[in-house]
Amino acid sequence: MNLIMKTDPPFTDNVYFEDFAMGDRFAYGAYEMQRDDMLAFARQFDPEPFHLDAAAAKAMGWPDLIASGPHVCAVWLRLSKDAFAATDAFVSPGWGEINWLMPVVVGYVLSVQSEVTALRPLKSRPELGYLEFNNEIRNQHGELTTTINTKWFIHRRNKN
Repeated sequence: MNLIMKTDPPFTDNVYFEDFAMGDRFAYGAYEMQRDDMLAFARQFDPEPFHLDAAAAKAMGWPDLIASGPHVCAVWLRLSKDAFAATDAFVSPGWGEINWLMPVVVGYVLSVQSEVTALRPLKSRPELGYLEFNNEIRNQHGELTTTINTKWFIHRRNKN
């Protein structure tokens, strides 16, 4: 198992399916959740009172305005795209299970740890490989806020 702890992208050169191994772990990202961004997302996509009004969130027992779960997933996607920008990804066949384990509040700085949990060449498309990650999103205190399973099809260097 390889643990790459970086805040910079894990890879800087072109990366292919063969560059990943089962159990590889990557740490990346630092994204601060800002009130204006959280409100804008909630107004457009998830207009629940606890996403739109700090007083409503506090009345429900939260310390402040809480981020929409899909907003947290969108932050993960941005951090992942930045971290793996050099990867020759083809397409994602989908996401798996998503768990929101604790609220993300204004001022949290989110980072990610991703572990390779599935890896296989595709028989139907020999130019591609299939890769799954279990992703853990944590706040600046190291508390686990969200988990998400994601899948990629990635170009292979060796197409045999």
